Formats: sequence, C-alpha cells, structure tokens
Amino acid sequence: MRENGEGHTILFVDDEENILKSLSRLFRRADDHVMTATSGKEALELFLDNDITLVVSDYRMPEMDGVEFLSKVKELSPNTVRFMLTGYADKAATIAAINSGEVARYVTKPWNDEELKAMIGEAMDHHDLRMENKRLDLLTRKQNAELTELNHGLEEKVRDKTKKIRENFFAFVRIFANMMEFYDPYKSHSKRVAVLAKEIAIKMALDESEVELIESAALLHNIGLIGIPREILDKEDSELEKYERVLVRQSPLLSQELLSSIDTLRQAGVIIRSHMERSDGSGYPDGLKGEEIPLGARIIAVADQYDTLVKRRTEPLSRKEATEWLSAKHAAGFDPDVVRCFDSFIFSWKDEQASIAVPVADIKAGVVLAKDVYTAKGRLLVPKETRLTDVMVERIRNFNTIDPVVERVQIMA
Repeated sequence: MRENGEGHTILFVDDEENILKSLSRLFRRADDHVMTATSGKEALELFLDNDITLVVSDYRMPEMDGVEFLSKVKELSPNTVRFMLTGYADKAATIAAINSGEVARYVTKPWNDEELKAMIGEAMDHHDLRMENKRLDLLTRKQNAELTELNHGLEEKVRDKTKKIRENFFAFVRIFANMMEFYDPYKSHSKRVAVLAKEIAIKMALDESEVELIESAALLHNIGLIGIPREILDKEDSELEKYERVLVRQSPLLSQELLSSIDTLRQAGVIIRSHMERSDGSGYPDGLKGEEIPLGARIIAVADQYDTLVKRRTEPLSRKEATEWLSAKHAAGFDPDVVRCFDSFIFSWKDEQASIAVPVADIKAGVVLAKDVYTAKGRLLVPKETRLTDVMVERIRNFNTIDPVVERVQIMA
C-alpha cells in the first residue's frame, strides 16, 4: 500500500469474462482499485484517463496479443508494471518477451491465488520504491538548483556584512564536530576530511561561500552516526551484518534530517545527504550519477575515502597506495576532476600544521587555534581549529582573570 492511504490501480486484460471475474473477486477485498478490459484496444483507452500501477494481460487474445499490447503499454505508461498470463504452450514466447523487457513477470494458468496476490503485492511495493526514488531525485535536483542559485547570487556587500556571523557559525559547527568525535571510529576523521575537502575546493577555484559550505558539510558529514549503536560503529565495514549495513547506509539521510531544522545548515545537509553517492550510480541513498551529485558531495567523497584508507585500524594504506586506489576507482565511482585535483597536492600535504604559543594578552582576532583552550578548572573556552573573533578574544581574556587559561594559547603558524 502507498503511504498516503491511496490504493493502487490494477488492470486485468483477458478476452474471457470468467477469468476477469475470478481475478476481480480475488482482489475485491483489497484497498486497490481493480479495472478490467476484454481486449488490448479497450485496455489502452483506459490508460488515457487512469494512473495504472500494474497490468496483467493474457497472452492469447484476438486482434492484439499480449506481447504487442504490453509493448504499447511500455511506450504509453513506462512506469506501469507489466505481468502476462500464459498457458504452458505459450511459455517460450512469454520468456522471450521478458528478456526483451516488455514483460516483468509471467503467471501460468491455472494460477495459485495466494501466490498471485503475493507476486502482485511485491511488484507494487517495488513500483512504489522506484517512484519514491524518482521523487527524491527530482527533489535533490531542485535543492541543488536552489543551492547553485543562492551561491551565485551572493555579492561582495552581503559577504562583508555577514563576516562576523559566519565566523560565529563556524565556531558553532566545530563544537558540533568536537562532540561527534565521541562517535568517530577514526578519531578526528571529520576534521581531517574537512581540511582536505576545503583544500580541494580552493584548488578547484570555487568561490569563498562554496568553500565554506563544503568545509561545514565535511565537518558534519558523519553527524548521522550519533543515531547508530557504538558497537556497530566500532566494526570494520566487512564485519557488519546485513541489517547493520542497512542502518549505516541510512546515516546520510539522518544527517540531513538533523540539520534541516537549522536554516544556516540546511544547504550543508543537502551535500551531506549525497556524499556517499558514486558517479556510476552505485552509491547511496538515492543512487545519483555523475553531475546529479552536488560538487561539494563529490569533493567530500574523495577526502572521506582517502582518510578512511590511510587511517583505518587494520592494514592502513600509504599515501601512494591510497591515491593509486582512488585513481583506479575514479573512472567509475569518483569524479575524475576531483581526484586529479586531490593528487596535485596530497604528496606535499602536511597532516599537522606548525603552531606557536602566545600569551593570552597577545592573541588577536583572525588567528586560528591549533589546540583547544581550557581554563585551570577544565572549562573549554574555544575548540581547536577555530578562527578567533573579537568577541572570542574578549571572552578568553575575561575568563583568564577569574579562571586562568592553563598554558599559552597555541595558534597556527
């Protein structure tokens, strides 16, 4: 059944009235709407005014046989599931029709009522799943278009006026990222992915707003993991049970749902939803392909996969091995432009940036913290990798007078 409470429409086509009556009786008590026709011509007319989910047609009918009729249905209503009723003598022709794509399944006469109901129920469930995937695809395209339009519409004046807001927003995002480390099987994975994704975005000459959006999405790309039991997260992918793998594959959807209620993170949620998609359509959750996948998601996918390969607990790869793995896979799964951009800098990349220690009195707005700032009583004032604002500097200095900062403040060199 469809979730909105509306039943499906099933059409039975046969030139024998008694067969049509039997099939109609079989589905009379279901919530689905049953229609019948005694010829292919009559049935095709019904398609003009009705949204038919599934059609079951006899093979042997005068004027137009079942294969010809279902072929026309495929052209007229490609989303309709097509079944064929056939006798034993027509089995070979029916199988040929299945192989050619005209027919989804065949049902032999006489049929078993319960088996037929089960087959049709399964087919309609599959139909609903396909239609929902198409709906999500259209929704994702719309969201991507809105995202692109918004990014292109940003002007310099707006960026200047919202600079301080963005700085505070990034501090908020990094606090989220720090919380996520409790659920991160590869400690600081999200932060490393964010640094790599940001560098890729810069190398690809994306504008400042796009770089910041991608960095935010990368920092939060695994936030959906907080809804998954810890014992599952501690397993390698190859160790997961089937139901556990299904649960993990829902995390991009959960991530987007968690962020959808926060206006400033809604765009990041769109990217996060698609970061496990692959260019060949083998990814999840929506099976997007190529440029259907937001560019930010394609960038995060490369950074995420690389960090997983080099930081995994068992048999981690070297940089060279990991980049070779990505290059071998990019033709099918990863954006080749992103992979080439990544290869252009990764071998000279420093995992840890140099830092210097400065007294609290000397810190200034604009510097980036290399370490968390704690007070003597263990209070976290500002997390590492935060770019300090005037407000943050004042807060650190004020706290330092009543609860001194433990040591000099470490900032990026």
